[in-house]
Amino acid sequence: MSNYLPLICGISGNELLKEEIDFLKDYNPWGIILFARNCNSRKQLKELIDNIKISTHADIPIMIDQEGGRVHRLKYSDEFILYPAKQFGDIYKIDKKVAKEALNIQCKIISRELNDLGITINTFPVLDIPKINESGVIGDRSFSKDKEIVSDLGKEALESFISMGINPVIKHIPGHGRAEVDSHFNLPVVDTSYSTLVETDFYPFEACNFSKLAMTAHVVYSSIDTDFPATLSNKVIENIIRKLIKFDGLIITDDISMKALSGDKGKISVAAIEAGCDLVLHCNGDMIEMNTIAKALEDRSYQIDLPDYMTLKSDQHTKFSIQESISKLQDIVGKFSN
Repeated sequence: MSNYLPLICGISGNELLKEEIDFLKDYNPWGIILFARNCNSRKQLKELIDNIKISTHADIPIMIDQEGGRVHRLKYSDEFILYPAKQFGDIYKIDKKVAKEALNIQCKIISRELNDLGITINTFPVLDIPKINESGVIGDRSFSKDKEIVSDLGKEALESFISMGINPVIKHIPGHGRAEVDSHFNLPVVDTSYSTLVETDFYPFEACNFSKLAMTAHVVYSSIDTDFPATLSNKVIENIIRKLIKFDGLIITDDISMKALSGDKGKISVAAIEAGCDLVLHCNGDMIEMNTIAKALEDRSYQIDLPDYMTLKSDQHTKFSIQESISKLQDIVGKFSN
């Protein structure tokens, strides 16, 4: 398909501004990411997405972080409860089959809503394994501290979303669970040995390497590259993510505006692409930063196609009863919470 600027960018509010429409038309970014600030109501959000597509094209990837628990962007409705990943990991320790069934149901509930809105990508599952001193940014967003549980439930989540026509994103590759500081605010440095990282942290990502999309970790792994975090490290991207983990899909940076990455946003974005990332993610909707990044990428003539799998379609969601599923999910979680 046509070539696009390798950028996924945010929108500042709940409707497109003229300067944002001009930006979309001038730079032709690959995709858009939505946050709670963009989602006041179902009707408003549907109109926003429709207008994004009118300003770009019908198949533009629309991405969101709809994990469940505390990372839940569609807050305009209390119609149903979405549970954090750890809830399913805890159930798994008691009954694997029921845990996978419950996770499958939640993923399909989320997918049904995203399908109805026109959102095509969900940044889930979190495959990081939180360690004792982990900063808390991962916490209950992870299924478990057990790599086998994370891997098995990660595969279940991926298969569930794909079956419903939603492209999932594994994150934060190759692992954010040992970071003792939050990369939203500082750059974490992990000094764990290479052999331990391979045995534990990287393990769930290799198990789930059939995902077509992955998001990087803004983390320095000193046993691999002392100079650069994974997002900017050719050593990590080529030797670990591509060769060891054997991930051959699209690599998306974590938000390039996070404070773990300091300096000019344009130069950082170019460095990420040069290191081996396929797409730059910029989330805050700051038009000055967006223009800086877009111009830097355009000046290097970076372009990317829209793969056929990004227009994944499914008829299965039409056979899915949302109310019955919500009730069943709540019954399962209620039973195992008592």
